[in-house]
Amino acid sequence: MKSYQLKPSTLTQPATLTRLPSLLRRLAAFEKPQPDAPPRPRVCIGADLEKAGACIAVQVGAEGVCAGGNFTRAEVAALVRELRARGWQVALGVEACGFGWKFPACLREAGATVFTFATESLTGKRKTNRRDAAALAQLVAGRVVHGNAKSGRVVREPSAGEQQRRCLTRHRARLVAHRGRVEAQGRGLLYDMGIEAVPECWWGRKTWPRLAAMLEKAGEHWLRKALESQRELALALHAQVLALDAEVQAAAAALAAQAPAAPPLLHGLGELTTLTLQVEVMDWNRFSGRKQAGSFIGCCPSEYSTGAPGGQVLGAIDRQGNRRLRSALTEAVWRLSRWNPGWRGFEKWGQLLRDKKGSSVRKKKAVIACVRLLFIDLWRLHTGRTTLEALGLRARAAPMKRPAAIANRE
Repeated sequence: MKSYQLKPSTLTQPATLTRLPSLLRRLAAFEKPQPDAPPRPRVCIGADLEKAGACIAVQVGAEGVCAGGNFTRAEVAALVRELRARGWQVALGVEACGFGWKFPACLREAGATVFTFATESLTGKRKTNRRDAAALAQLVAGRVVHGNAKSGRVVREPSAGEQQRRCLTRHRARLVAHRGRVEAQGRGLLYDMGIEAVPECWWGRKTWPRLAAMLEKAGEHWLRKALESQRELALALHAQVLALDAEVQAAAAALAAQAPAAPPLLHGLGELTTLTLQVEVMDWNRFSGRKQAGSFIGCCPSEYSTGAPGGQVLGAIDRQGNRRLRSALTEAVWRLSRWNPGWRGFEKWGQLLRDKKGSSVRKKKAVIACVRLLFIDLWRLHTGRTTLEALGLRARAAPMKRPAAIANRE
């Protein structure tokens, strides 16, 4: 049997700078002793991360990119150490991608100033690793050389504890999505066989006996057997979701004990949504105004007003923010319309949401407007800018009754 061993981490690769002769020549021009020489500019590095390592682009000060190439993560850290040993200040930019936050922390330990930029289209339709690395280097230079604080969108890096806390709600969301896919596969099998009256949550403990009896009566023994295997998967996933629900309640109680000054649990919000808000936002004081809070969840309208004869032209929401919060708050708005109808957001859009014959498009727009306003109100609550009474909200006095669809699954 083949065995696998993890390679030891080698963060001190020797002579990394020798692979960049053009950079060495550029550095040597600044390192020559001259009278009244200006201070050294910063070395700006853009690193486009991939699984094997990183494609980097290097520029010195306000000059253009002078060097680049493909390096391993250990070699990039070694390059930073070599530059720091020669007396250079190093600033490095990476994109927030699926490779975690350990590499930026390693670069900071090596002595670099690291900026983690939000993922976006940097080079238009012609996209390569080298072009992206050069664009990242230019974003870094815009911040540290030209002093442009709006160069690129820098994201907040979570700590190890914050990553651990938000893993619970994210793992539960993935399990719920997987359970939904298994349920949809079984429903699709029933549709293929001409059975259109498929009950909601067909694998539930109350629904499944009736569905199985109907299939047996119709002589569809093989279909019942095929659905049983799908049901076992759904029940196994559901058991894991219920176990995580207990952990969510415990985590929400622990979080409330750690922050006694936080607002009480809102009637209609629930432990899961409250915990998701806390672990995804991490720090409510990170927003300096309502516009920043609204942009964080991606519910701001997109805009393409270049050359528009009528002035400003707004489009659909940009969805540039946290999609998990958007989903959680969209569900929360519908619950609040039932359990907390006095909220100030329903004064403007409540009638449209309650209209059963209203346009679905207008309802969706109203819900998104409520989501943005709700998140801003929650930010104001957590930062002490307002009170529940001023917003027309009330705290939860007793646990809410679980919907019948959820009770069927349990």
